[in-house]
Amino acid sequence: MAHFFKERSACPFCQRYLERPMYLKCGYVCCLRCIDSLEKIPKTGGTLCPNCSVVSLKEDILPAFVLGRLTAKIKELEEHLNHVLKMNPRMKIFQENMTFDVDTAHNKLIISDDLRSVYFGSKKQDRKECAERFQITTCVLGSSRFTAGRHYWEVVVGTSKEWDIGVCKESVDRQVPVALSDKEGFWTVGVREGAIYAASTEPLTQLSVNPRLHRVGIFLDLQEKQVSFWDLSDGSHIFTFFEISESDAYRPLFIPANSCPDDQEETLTICPVTHPGIFGPPVNPQ
Repeated sequence: MAHFFKERSACPFCQRYLERPMYLKCGYVCCLRCIDSLEKIPKTGGTLCPNCSVVSLKEDILPAFVLGRLTAKIKELEEHLNHVLKMNPRMKIFQENMTFDVDTAHNKLIISDDLRSVYFGSKKQDRKECAERFQITTCVLGSSRFTAGRHYWEVVVGTSKEWDIGVCKESVDRQVPVALSDKEGFWTVGVREGAIYAASTEPLTQLSVNPRLHRVGIFLDLQEKQVSFWDLSDGSHIFTFFEISESDAYRPLFIPANSCPDDQEETLTICPVTHPGIFGPPVNPQ
């Protein structure tokens, strides 16, 4: 429901929440700051609608006061909802003891000896040729392969300013550049420039996330066809993909920053299983 309202309160031009929304003559709405980026007609200075090509003169462009107030309320409610929705600790009974699958790792990714940490390296690694390996985009898959049931794992994202983590179909093409999109079989959240968090919906969904996000819990429920992400500092909800498309198998996906890290905190790390059995044996129906 929150995702539904957020999609409809986003600027179609910048894909962020509408700020000081303005109506063009045809009814197209976007942020005031985005008006300047729309195509202009040289002779009249009019603004060309990117959807229908109707030209709006300066006097035709009017503020959308009611929509602006509604958008501000939706943004406020979303931030509140993220605090209200708390992670169920029983998810941890489904925690997977996984590592990275080196045979899928792009050759510029460096993986630790324990196969739990990954970061980008400037030199190509000397690894065997195999069809499972990502050739263009610097991705690596987790060793686990999921076909049914419920599964949970935790990832330390550290201080890296760019990363993507989540789930993908095992069948995705690894020989071409990866286009992160739920329509293409990628269900991920990630960050750019250390501050812009987004989910790989189409179009992207910008997320309100704690800027000090350090450790993320990922819960894949193949019974309900959902993937959810959680901030483990306080158990708050980050995002959930609903009704993920069918696949023979799903794999955990990791994409670290495409640059050499300045320190060890800029790696992606899969957490080992913590307190196994604390809630009793997992029930993982097939």
